[in-house]
Amino acid sequence: MSTSNEHEKVARRLTELDRLTTALSEVMRKESIGKWLRRPNPAFGGLTAVEVIERGESDRIWETIFFLRSGVAS
Repeated sequence: MSTSNEHEKVARRLTELDRLTTALSEVMRKESIGKWLRRPNPAFGGLTAVEVIERGESDRIWETIFFLRSGVAS
């Protein structure tokens, strides 16, 4: 049986994913986001963005978004 705590965790995770995809759409074409999420990325040590998210390290993606927004090389 699911608990309300589990539902809250899922809701938080979905909200985070929604915020990430919204932010990514500000720095790349929306149709490119899915491919970018699944492609190994040297900025993430060869991991895909999905793997980074699964490891609970979405702050690494937020850092990438920050640099892309600012135009500053990381």
